[in-house]
Amino acid sequence: MLMQPQSPNPDFDFMLKNQQPAKKGMPLPNLPKPIKIILAAVFGIFILIVILSVVSGRNSSGSQPLVDVLGRGQETLRITQLTQQQLPLSDPQTQALAATAYTSLSSEQAQLISYMKKNHYKYSKAQLAAFTDKTTDTTLQTAAQNNNLDAAYVSFLKDALTKYKNDIQTAYQNYGPNGRLILHDAFDSTSTLLASQQLKS
Repeated sequence: MLMQPQSPNPDFDFMLKNQQPAKKGMPLPNLPKPIKIILAAVFGIFILIVILSVVSGRNSSGSQPLVDVLGRGQETLRITQLTQQQLPLSDPQTQALAATAYTSLSSEQAQLISYMKKNHYKYSKAQLAAFTDKTTDTTLQTAAQNNNLDAAYVSFLKDALTKYKNDIQTAYQNYGPNGRLILHDAFDSTSTLLASQQLKS
């Protein structure tokens, strides 16, 4: 004799009667298949545009803090090279300071350029050229004529490295571990230069 399945305890019938089916999300309208395909394509294009805009932002505005560091460093190198080739310094200590600054900045610039290239951070020559200040050339030429070139260069270098250090500090917050490592080393190197006796006074 087959057992009939027992009904649930009648005491709990009210619970079962009051149970509502789980609410489902808003049902999609019953659209024709071609329209659904078009909507899916539009959605896909929208997602693609968002992704491209993020990448594009990273490669343009995202590179600006590094461009500032790069541009400032290159201008400091240009002026330092000027004192080594066209307007030679006379004081051995100032010559040594200029040589140290040139070596440090050259190394940092090479590392930054390599990092930016590897991470697809774009910049233009015009962006770097914005840091070129030809009035510095004139100031140093005048100082050389007045036998005051060493003091003028030291004054320039102190101001340039201070701004360079601030640019590094600003850029540091915007990049990942590899970028931060390069910027950290550049910051330490610049701090050491600024702490030298000639720039400290």
